[in-house]
Amino acid sequence: MLWIKRNLFLTLGGLVAALLLGAGIVYFLGAKSKNDKLEEDIAQTTNTLNTLYNAPVFPGATNIDTARRETEKLRAAVAQMQKLFTPVPAEKVTGLAFRSYRDNTLAELHHLADQARTTLPSKTYAFSFQAQKDKVDFKEGTFPAIPQQMAEVKAMCKILFDAHVDPLLNLRRSRVSKDDEESSAATDYLSLKIETNSAMDTVTSPYEVTFNCLSSDLAATLQGFMGSPHGFVVKAFQVEPAAEPAAPALPGTNPRAPGTPTTSTQTPAPPPPRPLRPSPAGAPGAAVGQVPPPPPPALAATVPLKTVSSDKPIILLKERRLKVTLLVYVIKTLK
Repeated sequence: MLWIKRNLFLTLGGLVAALLLGAGIVYFLGAKSKNDKLEEDIAQTTNTLNTLYNAPVFPGATNIDTARRETEKLRAAVAQMQKLFTPVPAEKVTGLAFRSYRDNTLAELHHLADQARTTLPSKTYAFSFQAQKDKVDFKEGTFPAIPQQMAEVKAMCKILFDAHVDPLLNLRRSRVSKDDEESSAATDYLSLKIETNSAMDTVTSPYEVTFNCLSSDLAATLQGFMGSPHGFVVKAFQVEPAAEPAAPALPGTNPRAPGTPTTSTQTPAPPPPRPLRPSPAGAPGAAVGQVPPPPPPALAATVPLKTVSSDKPIILLKERRLKVTLLVYVIKTLK
């Protein structure tokens, strides 16, 4: 302590020098680390440049302009595709407002079906929304998923009604709410789920519709889905002959029906042979024990056919109705 007091300035100078030396060392190490990182960046950039220079396509002015033009074309194609996958506009409603929206939507669909003369499964058909049809309170998951599904079902049904399909047999959708999970109406739901593609920023909602139609109506339905701006994609379909209504049985045509007179189709039995009689003596050309041949039958008079003129069209081929089941994906963007 006495030495420090006598050499105070020397001690303070040494302490300051030690601090400066430590700070210099820290600064040197930090600068060296930054320098190493910069050298790595320079080496990486040099490797990238060498790769570009040695590539088959050199990044010259011509190639850069070509790349820019292709980029613009790609952006235009993406913008055009976004127009074809526009989400179906749906009202953002909850509670009492949703009840009014639900009732109006179902009533409008029934009215459109009547105008198109499309037969529905019943007069109170809910278009797969039986679980929400008579409810006052709605459980978790109802909003905004159910209003969006209602809007998509309405858009699809308009395409079907414009194509004049008849009848509409059934429509199914994915379960999205707690009410759907607890519903006992199994014919309203698909086993498929709504999928979200985060990489493409899209949401895919599956639906299944079953209806009867003619081949021209099926063509109009597919054309309607293809021309829609709402991203309706027909992923699969099944076509089979529709069940024909049974024709009423005519009297005498059903031999198995009890109490119904039937017409016999059996060939009548031939008459029994006549006994042989001796021919009279002296009859020329007749042998004893032979029967003279019967006289030849008289020829029927030929009646000329009359041509009957009629204005009714002649039906050469009658087309049968088809039963069609379509699996439709509604693809919409998240943005």
